[in-house]
Formats: sequence, C-alpha cells, structure tokens
Amino acid sequence: MIMWPLVRQARYLGRYREIAQVLVGYGFGALVEQLGLLSLLSLPRRVVLRVPSAPPLGTAARLREALVALGPTFVKLGQMLSTRSDLLPPEFVQELGKLQDTVPPFPADVAIQTIETSLGQPIEQLFAAFEREPLAAASLGQVHAARLHSGEEVVVKVQRPDIAGRINTDLAILGDLAALAQERLPFGQQYDLVELAWEFAVTLRAELDYRREARNAERFRQLFGANQIIYIPKIYWEYSDSCILTSERLYGVKLNDLAALAACGIDRTQLARNCLQVVLIEIFTHGFFHSDPHPGNFFALPDAVIGVVDYGQVGTLDRPTTQAMLMLLMAITERDTATAVRALERLGLVQRREVTPQLRRDLERFTEGFVDRPLGEISARETVNELLSLLRRHRIRLPGPLALLLKALVMMEGVGLQIDPKLDVFAIARPYVQQAMLDSLSPAALSEQAFQRLRDLSEAAGEVPMQTVELLQRLNAGELRLQTDERELRRVASAMVEASNRLVLGLILAALIVGLGGLAVTVGITGWSGFLPTLLLVVGMVAAGIIALALTIALLRPYE
Repeated sequence: MIMWPLVRQARYLGRYREIAQVLVGYGFGALVEQLGLLSLLSLPRRVVLRVPSAPPLGTAARLREALVALGPTFVKLGQMLSTRSDLLPPEFVQELGKLQDTVPPFPADVAIQTIETSLGQPIEQLFAAFEREPLAAASLGQVHAARLHSGEEVVVKVQRPDIAGRINTDLAILGDLAALAQERLPFGQQYDLVELAWEFAVTLRAELDYRREARNAERFRQLFGANQIIYIPKIYWEYSDSCILTSERLYGVKLNDLAALAACGIDRTQLARNCLQVVLIEIFTHGFFHSDPHPGNFFALPDAVIGVVDYGQVGTLDRPTTQAMLMLLMAITERDTATAVRALERLGLVQRREVTPQLRRDLERFTEGFVDRPLGEISARETVNELLSLLRRHRIRLPGPLALLLKALVMMEGVGLQIDPKLDVFAIARPYVQQAMLDSLSPAALSEQAFQRLRDLSEAAGEVPMQTVELLQRLNAGELRLQTDERELRRVASAMVEASNRLVLGLILAALIVGLGGLAVTVGITGWSGFLPTLLLVVGMVAAGIIALALTIALLRPYE
C-alpha cells in the first residue's frame, strides 16, 4: 500500500500516474511494482512487468531517456546523479553525463511579459534594444541579449513561466518515492535516499532564485577582484529579480572551440594553466567554488583570461574539510594507509568503528598505485574514479559539497587537457597545496584549532552534569537497571575522579596553548620585544610542558 499522505496523493495523482507510465514505457515496470505504484495504472500486472526480450537500449540508456521524458526536474536529477560515482556504477554515470540541459525556447512574447511583470516597466523603458531570438535556452529559463539605455551590452536570463510550481510538485513526489525506495529496495537500504532527495531539492530550489545566483556572482567578483586570470561579469541589480537576472555580456570563445582559439591567437598552454589555477584558487584560497565548470560556462577572453558565467551551482568548503583533503592527498602520495583512514574520518565519510580490515586493505592497494609514478603521469580523473569506486564498494556516501568538488576538479582537468594535452595537473597544483599546508600550520591557524578544541572540551564538560541528571532520572523512573556491587561502585567512582582530573589537565593545557599562540601572533604582528614577552613565552612553554607531561602520565596510567 502506498504510504504518502492522502492529501498529497489526491493533489498530485495525475503526475504520479504520468511518472509511473513513463517508467513502465521504458522498461522499468518491476521498479514500479516494487515501489507500490501499480494502483496508479489502469493496466494489468502482466502488461506492466512485460519487458521486450531484446530491448534496443541498455538499462542506463533507457534510464537517461526516461528522465528526459519526465521533464526538467528529472533531467536535473540525472545530471546530479552523473556526478555521484560513489553511488552509481560507471556505465550509469557515463550515460547520465550525456544529459544536456537544453530544451526548445519559449516564445519571446512570454519572456517579455515576464520581464515587464517582474520589473514593473515596459520593455522599451527598461532596454534600448532587446533581441527576441534567445542566445540559449535551458530547462529553467532562457537568455536574451539586450542593450541598456546607457549603452552597456547585457544578457537577460528569464525564468520559464510556471516552472517553479512544476518543479515543487516533482520535488514533493521525489521525496515520497525516495522514502518508498529506501523502505522497499535493496539499494535504498544501502544509502540514505531521503537525505539525497532533500539535498537535491535544496539545490534545485536555490537555482530557481536568480537573486541567489546574482549574490554568488557578486561574491566571486569580490574574491577575484585583483586577479588577472579571471573575469566575472557585472550584475545589474536594478534590472534583476527572483526570476530575472541581467548581467554584463561577455564576448569570448568557448574553451572547447579549438579552431576559434587558434584564429584568435590565444595561448592555449597559458589558457589551460589558467583554467586549472582558477579552480585551485577557489578551493585552497577561498573555499568557494563554481561547481558546474563545463565549457559552456567558461569563455576565453584576450590574453588567455577566463570569463566565467552562470553561478547557479556553487559549493563551499570550510577549513576542516580543506585540511582533511590535504591530509588525504599527503597520505595517498606517501602510501600512509593509517593517515588515509584518519582523513576519511575527518571528512565524515566513515566512523572509526566502521573501518574494516577490508577497507584498510583496499586503501593500501589504492595508495600502492602511486608508487614510483611521476606526478605528471597521474590523472586527476583516474585518481578520483578509483577513489569513488573504492567508496562505492564499501557503501560509503560522499557529502554533497565534496561530490560537487570532485566533479569540478575532474571537469576542469578534462577541459584543460582538451586545450593542452601536455598539461601537468599536479605540477600546477603543487604550489597551491604547499601554501594551503603552510597556512594550516601558521600560528593563527593553530591558535584557532586549539581554541576550537578548548571550546569543544568546555561544551563536553558542561554537558556532563546534565547527562548525569538525565541518567539518574532514568534510573529513578525504572527505565535503566544497574547491577553492581560495592567494589564496582568504588572502582567507578575512582575512575570518574581520575577522568575529571584528566579533563581539567587537558583544559588547562589547551588554554595555555591558546594563550601562547595568541602571544606569538601578537609578537609577530606588533613587533613587541623585550624582557616581558620573552619571560611570558618561556614561563608559558615550561608550564605547558609540565602539564603535558603530567597529562601523558595520567593517560598512560590505567584506571584502578
């Protein structure tokens, strides 16, 4: 029996039936039956489950065509899944990667009406010229060229009418289907499909708000303001809204148009280096990256400058994630399986209790593949694909931002190698990785880490009384039973006292480290010198050493 709410079932019944019929039509009748959707079809079960004896296309190709038939939301879903090599076999990833977000344009009169309604003025007052023939059309909207009355050449992205309502309906249905699949399908029991559906819904709804895309573009423009290898177009906020986005028009050559690059005299070697450098700066310097770097969004401008458009899909990286990625990269190049496991733990991919001997063995085999190989011969695509295959084999799911990052790296490497087949990816990446490693070891970074650990310890210490009270309340209510004797109680009490002492020592040591880090930063910045700062540093280091020694002895001594 179908388990979604009755109100939703009645409201979206027609769309449910359409989805079920499309899936059956492309040979996925067994899936329809497993999900419990047969009641939505007016067809006998034998017809639903009938599959041609020799289907003209494979399963992956039929899935791709079914997603195209289901419309924009499902095309976007397929594109997202094409980046998830940690979830799907290579043949599905490759086939879904063929999905193109291009559809026939809608009438120019509808686009003009949308612009006038959103911006509250006639098109003639808004623009000195507006080209009715769109430059490009996609599932969410289309782009028209225009010229402002002040003379600037711009492009106007207009959202398709009623697309938001249709996408919200499909996203609600996808959430239901994900819950059903997680309950009824073997694949659903391996991964959190409800969480994946939620991540996809959040991402797609964000793409529907063009103001968010404009803010992303403005942030990139601010971050790269002084950089000479990239150009981000200006946003015209007075001509933009949630469904209208007006930005500066770029005149450039698509990166995959090699003949045009040659005709324009653009240095392809420098252009390929700049493409890769843009992504490395995004990752290791800003922690904010363009997650859809296909050739249609990147243009070659004079002097091998990269012009970047379309900021609907972006990703962010915090400092701990970047540091964990650096740790994993070091572990791979040094064949250090133990460090690789710790890096996977810090990335949130595995819990310590989930690290099996089989995972360690596969990580050793993975790192052995880099022994005695020059970095110039190592492909980022090959490395990422092997790592994702390992994760998929052990049913480890990547967080959404990390999957987007790996996709961006692989795509940009592919673009760079297409422009310059001799591109040495690791040679270009090495300075950025080294700088990121130095930044992570700076006094400011170490002080920040120490402060974070101190805060975590303080929060944990503050939670102990509340957890103790809760435990006693549950014991008093009879929800827990504790069987022990007097000797065990004394041992537990002694252990709690010893643990408290260790916690106090740890807090004091952390506070000293933070203080010394802050003092070192102050001395470095202000140039403060003399007897007093030297005395403070020496006394602090001696005290920290003594407390560290005492803490080490306490940790090595077993509980009595």
